[in-house]
Amino acid sequence: MSEPGLPTWYIYGAGGLGVETLEICLSAMAAGQAPQCRLSFIVDGSEQTEVLGYPVVGLEACKPGSPVTIAVGEPAARAKLAARATAAGLRLASAIAPSAVVSPSATVEEGVIIAPLCSVQARAFIGRNAAVNTMAIVGHDVRVEEDGVISSMVNLGGAVTVAARAYVGMGALIRENLSIGADSIVSMGSIVHREVPEAVIVMGDPARVIRRNEDKTVFRKTGD
Repeated sequence: MSEPGLPTWYIYGAGGLGVETLEICLSAMAAGQAPQCRLSFIVDGSEQTEVLGYPVVGLEACKPGSPVTIAVGEPAARAKLAARATAAGLRLASAIAPSAVVSPSATVEEGVIIAPLCSVQARAFIGRNAAVNTMAIVGHDVRVEEDGVISSMVNLGGAVTVAARAYVGMGALIRENLSIGADSIVSMGSIVHREVPEAVIVMGDPARVIRRNEDKTVFRKTGD
């Protein structure tokens, strides 16, 4: 753990993506690719005091001006938490794994997560608060817009656009020059050969629209 005199880098969310992001931050600091910071999780309304030995705090306890990375996998929740964090005076900070390959000509905006073994190719654009998970391939001239989420082992062909708050599930393949509409979901393992409109869920090979994404939610509870 980091020295107590250092500034704090907050990770908003302490679930699966939260602990993965913690390890990305640690590896980036160890490699000299991120400034040395203490690390702390933010969890709203939690009774937890620590996760993996790192403190858990509420947003109200955070020091304004500190860096924060949003670490939840739900695009709409990413957008909501980013707005909440910045309204509290925190600044979005990107967490990029040292093992990721990011082209010098790519653009990575603030608050982005790029997980281990990803490939972000020439002239790609990763928008504010987007997340690209383990071993994903982001081809040349691809655009992943604000709050978009690319799951592990996805392959985005050249010049694909993934619009704001869209979600591409594990292992999906997207043919070059296509667009995935805002708030849409590409289900895991799908192979996309044609444009995906806004706010729909597509599935299969070839991927077809199965229904509207009316509530703009990826991870639905299956019983209470």
